[in-house]
Amino acid sequence: MLNDNLRVSSSLAYDGAFAPGWRAVFSNQFDAGWRGGTDQYNAVDTLKQAYLSWRPTTSTILDAGRINLREGVASGFNPTDYFKSGALRAVTSIDPESLRENRLGSVMLRGQAIWDGGSVTALVSPPLASTPSHATFNPDFGATNQQWRYMLSGTQRLFGGFAPQWLVYGGAGISPQFGVDATTLLDNATVGFLEYSGGRSNALADGLQGPAGQASFHSKVATGLTRTFPNKVSVTLEYDYDGASANRATWDALAANRERFGQYLDAVGTEQELPTRHSLFTYVTWQDAFVVHLDLTAMGRYDLVAHSYFTWLEARYHWTRVDLAVQWQTNHGWARSPYGDAPQKQVLQGVLTFFY
Repeated sequence: MLNDNLRVSSSLAYDGAFAPGWRAVFSNQFDAGWRGGTDQYNAVDTLKQAYLSWRPTTSTILDAGRINLREGVASGFNPTDYFKSGALRAVTSIDPESLRENRLGSVMLRGQAIWDGGSVTALVSPPLASTPSHATFNPDFGATNQQWRYMLSGTQRLFGGFAPQWLVYGGAGISPQFGVDATTLLDNATVGFLEYSGGRSNALADGLQGPAGQASFHSKVATGLTRTFPNKVSVTLEYDYDGASANRATWDALAANRERFGQYLDAVGTEQELPTRHSLFTYVTWQDAFVVHLDLTAMGRYDLVAHSYFTWLEARYHWTRVDLAVQWQTNHGWARSPYGDAPQKQVLQGVLTFFY
């Protein structure tokens, strides 16, 4: 939730070679905010990535350390983004790309083999801490590394530019989840995409009060298309389905119990899942709109279960080392709907970014 009247953020990133075949990657973000009239101050440091990469041959790569692994080809919801759970320490923008970029990575050992037209990747992520930490400068391994996890993925070009990625993810207490990411060129200006994940798991509403129910098979899907127009306008239309989230009956039951309702929305935020089972998402960008260096972005999601929605608009102007942006978010719906329940019906913020 964006609830600061004034916020300062500092990001530091490094990605470079320090010896033949060796590379170091580091990225960190520090956020501090003040709430006017309350004297409230908060600060949080997000160690996004810190790992070493070794390439002993042209076809083999080994990585070790904290890695922000971002899988998926959709824009608004990523069913195969398995390492997103618990990874957000601070939310400075609800733009999906910002949420995926500015989060904690997971500590892991990863190996990759590459060949012409394909690759295979295997990784293991160990448990390092049992509970998350809210301390400002804590690396927060308890948020990202609570149990053993693994993932296997592979891709192979089948024909033309069609090269789907297949994934298997699981771990201690996590049933195997099977995923696929695929994109295809529908014409010279349109890309279709499909992202799917399926496996046994508990529904998000299970275990809010008392023990969790019996795990069952849940599917998650994100599919749609992106159309690019000659005037530098790009439009994405996407349908999202989250089988572990609330259907209408579950949502009505949650809405009738304020405590469980709040717990459910907290779980949705932590897991970075959708609040309801079906929704529509759109993302529109216009580069060099009206004048050079002015970019406009519009985003929105409509919840098809509780019939609420949000909109987000941004105007951003670029100079050589400075960006100036204005962002406006609105939330709409009845009081116990995903977006109508938001404590802030409108959020307007200005963002000044310096690059050094």
